[in-house]
Amino acid sequence: MSSNRIVITGIAINTPLGDTLDNVGNNLLSGKSAIGYWRSVDTSKIYSKIGGQLPEYDTEDKLRAFDGRISDAVVARAERVFKQTNKNVQLSVLMAMDAWLDAGLFEQTLDPYECGVICGGHNLSDHYLLTQQAVFLDEPEFIDAFCGLNSLDTDHSSSVAQVLNAKGLAYLIGGTCATGNVAMQAAINAIKVDKKQVVAVVCPMASFHPLMLHSLTILEAICYSQYQDAPTKASRPYDINRSGFLPSEGGAVLILEEAEHAKSRGAEIYAELLGASINSDANHLGDPSHEGQVRVIQDVLKKCHIATEQVDYVSAHATSTKIGDIVELNSIRKVFGSHAEKLIINAPKSLLGHTMWASGAVEAAIAIWQMKRGEFHQSHNIETLDPAVDLNVCATGNVKKDVDIFLNNSFGMGGINSASLFRRYYD
Repeated sequence: MSSNRIVITGIAINTPLGDTLDNVGNNLLSGKSAIGYWRSVDTSKIYSKIGGQLPEYDTEDKLRAFDGRISDAVVARAERVFKQTNKNVQLSVLMAMDAWLDAGLFEQTLDPYECGVICGGHNLSDHYLLTQQAVFLDEPEFIDAFCGLNSLDTDHSSSVAQVLNAKGLAYLIGGTCATGNVAMQAAINAIKVDKKQVVAVVCPMASFHPLMLHSLTILEAICYSQYQDAPTKASRPYDINRSGFLPSEGGAVLILEEAEHAKSRGAEIYAELLGASINSDANHLGDPSHEGQVRVIQDVLKKCHIATEQVDYVSAHATSTKIGDIVELNSIRKVFGSHAEKLIINAPKSLLGHTMWASGAVEAAIAIWQMKRGEFHQSHNIETLDPAVDLNVCATGNVKKDVDIFLNNSFGMGGINSASLFRRYYD
């Protein structure tokens, strides 16, 4: 009989700081920054020149690394997908394969109709489509034959589902920078309401291109007026001189599984996902909303039956914007009251940059790793702490702490507020 509990049994991640969870976590603890000059984006006509970019990454070589570790049939399915889609989708497929392998699911005989894929993101093919448009304007016959298919919103989710043979469900869901938590909420419903046993939450890398980046600088969301000659110092949540977020490539996959199903097959369990909540500010611009943030955090605590005093750590949204960082801290203080002073809070984006719609899943994965290790990375580039910051934001170094429950905040443009709660797994 179902326990109605949901656990994380597999994690994969790929960022400029590494393509394994250990590499990313250790690089964060050592203070390594992901931010540098864009190489794959033509910045000659745009203001912002810096961001987090994946090192040169050979997807075919990564696929070959699965030989002998999973069945030839799965590799063959991946090879077919690779021939029909673009690199961004290939990266999603590879992360999903890593996470499925990490969860030990390739070794299991699963009913494919009890397994699903929820892909979190939007505008995932923009760079590819703009490139194809340029080819089309020059010579229509030379466009990618699969361009029409690759432009569909199902491309990532259906490609992953094909490789994993997940037939229970496969769809895309979005919520701008809150997408990771929105996708987790959808996966929770798939397991608790639709009674699926396993759901892969796939949060692909953003498809950055000059048009998007330039627009966001005009809106003064992206840092561009400062630190262009010192990229690693540009992302600085909580510092008095913060001036906008730093976009970064990066994605993650979390395997969510019904707890009794995971236990019955002897799966290693990373953590328990207690729940997630989402609300809207009814504001398409998405200015940070104290009220919306307070309500969403209160809601996830209430629905998970967790008292404020039980939470030990907050993985903050903390994007390095003038207004957003302080609004979030004020929201945390409002919800947690005097207990807020006992929380540890850190800002993954200070080193990793903002992985956009993948950030909720990327930062949840990092937070789980830190919880298991008992050590939390410093929030970097705080040279002069903003006087409005009155909570422990790990400003001076890494913090060692035993954590049982943590809150993962993600707030998105368009007024989407989200929060998820995770707990150390206890049988």
